[in-house]
Amino acid sequence: MKISTANTLLGKLCDITRINQKFHQYQPVIIESRDNQIVSPVEATVNHIGDISEEGVLLTKRNKIVKLYDLIGQYAKNFYGCKYLNLYLSPLNLHFWVTPTEGKFIHIVKNEGKSKWPVFIGLEDLIGIEMFSKAVIQNSSIGMIYQTGEYDIAMVAVGSLNVNRIHVDCEIGKQYERGVPCGYFSLGSSMLLCFPRDLKPMVHEGKKVRIGQAILS
Repeated sequence: MKISTANTLLGKLCDITRINQKFHQYQPVIIESRDNQIVSPVEATVNHIGDISEEGVLLTKRNKIVKLYDLIGQYAKNFYGCKYLNLYLSPLNLHFWVTPTEGKFIHIVKNEGKSKWPVFIGLEDLIGIEMFSKAVIQNSSIGMIYQTGEYDIAMVAVGSLNVNRIHVDCEIGKQYERGVPCGYFSLGSSMLLCFPRDLKPMVHEGKKVRIGQAILS
């Protein structure tokens, strides 16, 4: 099943000039983890490690509020009191993502966003303004619930810059191994991972991570 968000004017220009072509290619993934560890689904920088309140509110890097319900709908309640990772993909990173462990997708929801011109995220450290909280409302996103044998993980792809263009290529209910490519962005974006509090981050804020690198245990 393929799901894609709508393209933007800038996104269409990047398609015509083939700038996006390099981002749409899956590549071999080397898995660097033990069986009980969660790997990074993307090549990115760990922008923030935060808490999800008992009311389902994400507390962002600069204390802005993001409601998880707006990203994944009814499944938000499964993550009340949990934690999340915000993984930022720069234009230099690979732009496809993979399954973080063995499991299956049980829910996928698409949000086309409210802005004709997407909000550029990733500038928090440069200009001291929280852009992510605005981006999750204004930009397109695709929220996915990934069910393992022991718990659920929420994966939320949030578009940035020219990306209200996000693609998901997976089947609901199909069992996947870890490291299977299942979607991609066009250029610049973020991936949110929501997970149980029992899982411990193996990375810190500012850390660059590879696709397939162990990040939770």
